[in-house]
This record gives sequence, structure tokens and C-alpha cells, in this order.
Amino acid sequence: MYINKCKWCEKEIEVEKQCLFAIHVCNCDSNPNKKIRIEKYKTLFSGKEKVERRIIKQKCPKCDKEFEIKITDSEYKKNKYKKFCSNKCANSHIVSDELKNKISESCKKSEKVKIANNVQTPGRKNKFFKKGLNNERKFICLYCGKEGIDVKYNESRKYHNECWLKASGGIRKGSSRGKSGWYKGYWCDSSYELAYLIYNLEHNIKIERNNKGYEYTFNNEKHIFYPDFRVDNELVEIKNYRSDLTEIKLKSVDEEIKIYYKDTIKPYLEYVKNKYGKKFIEMYEK
Repeated sequence: MYINKCKWCEKEIEVEKQCLFAIHVCNCDSNPNKKIRIEKYKTLFSGKEKVERRIIKQKCPKCDKEFEIKITDSEYKKNKYKKFCSNKCANSHIVSDELKNKISESCKKSEKVKIANNVQTPGRKNKFFKKGLNNERKFICLYCGKEGIDVKYNESRKYHNECWLKASGGIRKGSSRGKSGWYKGYWCDSSYELAYLIYNLEHNIKIERNNKGYEYTFNNEKHIFYPDFRVDNELVEIKNYRSDLTEIKLKSVDEEIKIYYKDTIKPYLEYVKNKYGKKFIEMYEK
């Protein structure tokens, strides 16, 4: 802290920096120089004459319209004044016929225009088509085997609309987060399913993949639930953890179903790990 005595008001002033004490001395009410300084600035700025401006008639170079502007002599000498009557004239551009022809020729030769007009460019596959031309493409439906015609030029189309509704849906292999694959003709979506499958196959227990779906509603939307296996004509579902969605799915099944969670699947995991090791997932067929 900095403490000093003001020579005008004779008070001890405590400030953090010395420069702040100088500001107090300069602006102290007892300082006679403060009043002189204020009066000086009042006369200086209040009585200052404004710069004279003169009126000049200007002609717009774009539309030949006459208009008046007020400028000072310095603005006129520096050529800093309004030259157009409006922003519309100032922002518009005069394009000659010769320039228009040059722009037109360059646009006709551009690659984008050729693609839009269905002109095939060398070394590039044309994915666009022109309206009004015959854009039909034939394909063989993978569901019914019959020939179909696609009007929208879809190169990857493989089904009729009605055939796709029949072929789509059902069990989607590999849709789960677990490590999935094939094992002796059976599809598994996780390591838990693989361990359970190996145990049943090696103990001559009849097991097969379930293909029957059960409809349930979740968040006001209809879905289909497919349990994992059918063992001795009994449905089996294998899950990692319990959830509300799992309970809703199980309620949709109208027959007996057995569910294995992480804690109840342990005997099957230990059997497979003891026999084939911890990396038994490598037993998936490549």
C-alpha cells in the first residue's frame, strides 16, 4: 500500500499504487488548477466552429439521374464522396454482350452442365439422368426370380416393392453387441450363446435356433421378439443383464420360456473355458 498526504486537501490518501495518488491530486476538489482546466475545455469545445459543407449537384453514372450531396473541401479533394444516386446503382454491374457470350461458352463446356444434360464425360461414371429421357433399368428380383423395371434409375435395386415387404424383417444376424459368428451350422450373437450351444451339443441335448417371433409394444411402437434357442421344445433366452425391456419381451411370449442371465450362465461358461480355454470365441467358423 502507498500512503501520502495531499497538498491541496491535506488528507492522508491510502492507495495501492502511486499513480492512483497522482490521479487524486490532479482531480482533487481543492485543487485550483482543476477549475481552470474545466473552464478551458468548455470554451474550447463549446465555441468551436463547425466545418463548412457545400452543396454539389452530382450525376449518377449508372442511371444519369441528378442528385445533391453535401461535402467538405477535404472530402472533395480526397475524392471521398457519394457518386451514385442509390445503393442499387452502386451495387449493379454493367455486363457487355461480349462478356455475356464468353460466360455462356464457358458454362456450356463445364463438366457440371454436361452431367446435368446427361452427356457422358470420359473416365467418369454418369450417375445423373435427364428428365424426359428413357431412364428405365431392368433387374432380376432376388426373392421371386422375375424380371423387374426400375424407373428411378436405382443401380442397386434387387427386389420388387411387394417382394421386399415379404423378404425384409425377421432375425438380423450380427445385430447384437456381442461377438457373433457361425459354429457347426448354428448362428450365435454372443459368447454366452456360444458357450451354451457348445455345452448342449457335447451333452447330446437337442438344441436348435428359434425362428418364431412374438409381437410386443415398446414406446408406442410395435416390435417382434425372437428368443434365442429352442431346447427340448422349450424356449431359451440368454441375456447379459436384467432390464425393463427384457421383461416386456418375456411377457409377450405365450409359452414357457427359460432365461439365463450373467449369473446363471456361469456353469456353461466355466465348462467351455476349462475345456477350450478363455479364447473359445476363436472357435467361430471363419
